[in-house]
Amino acid sequence: MKRRTFIKSATSATVLAAASTLNRVNADHHGDHAPQLMEWRKYVVEYQSQRKIVDRFLKSAAIPALNRLGSKPVGVFYDKNNPDDLSVYMLTPFTDLAAYTNATQDLSSDDEFLANAQEYLNTPKAQPAYQRIESTLMNAFTGFPRVKAPITGERLFELRTYESHNELKGVLKVEMFNEAELDIFEKVGLEGVFYGQSMVGSNLPNLTYMIAYKNMDERKAAWGRFSKHPDWQILKKNERYKDTVSKIVATYLAPADYSQI
Repeated sequence: MKRRTFIKSATSATVLAAASTLNRVNADHHGDHAPQLMEWRKYVVEYQSQRKIVDRFLKSAAIPALNRLGSKPVGVFYDKNNPDDLSVYMLTPFTDLAAYTNATQDLSSDDEFLANAQEYLNTPKAQPAYQRIESTLMNAFTGFPRVKAPITGERLFELRTYESHNELKGVLKVEMFNEAELDIFEKVGLEGVFYGQSMVGSNLPNLTYMIAYKNMDERKAAWGRFSKHPDWQILKKNERYKDTVSKIVATYLAPADYSQI
């Protein structure tokens, strides 16, 4: 059954979830083009001392170990516009669900990781390295299956989350990206880092993606080209994709000096 026909006939969250799973299984037959699984993690910290511990842990222990497991590139970011938010954000790609579920066990058996993570792992209960960890697990879009690091040097990142008011609309918004919107982004110079459909996390259903710019001026220019592009003028009037987004949340992020993205 073709994906479009399936989506049109789907009316329940259970069926939509099955469709998403089926699409991923089918995509896995395409080798290097199989969509990655991605975790977006937020280390909630309240003090600079906590952030420094988390940074040292990610830089010296976690990222090198994740790279050895095949997860690369790994990105680490801070909120650029809110100085009161000291949280550390982390993007980690995995080849598949097995790689994700096995990662904790694999790291616990990695002597180099354990040696480099001593400070972080041995923080006392009264002085933890972080308050909590928040996590979102995403399937990469078939039209943008792998995490990229599109630019180097000076760079600014925009994390954009599109929430939908039901599961069907959420699936249709992903389809809209895969069928046409990603192509328009490429034409106007919007440099994507990742595009993911959230499977587990808060504020579901939603999709999240990240765009890289040199600076805010470049961002303004790129989105200006997008809004005026003739392909977008046609696409946004397509009744199939009407009301697929109920809320947009945008966050501007700066990369850590050790970030691989």
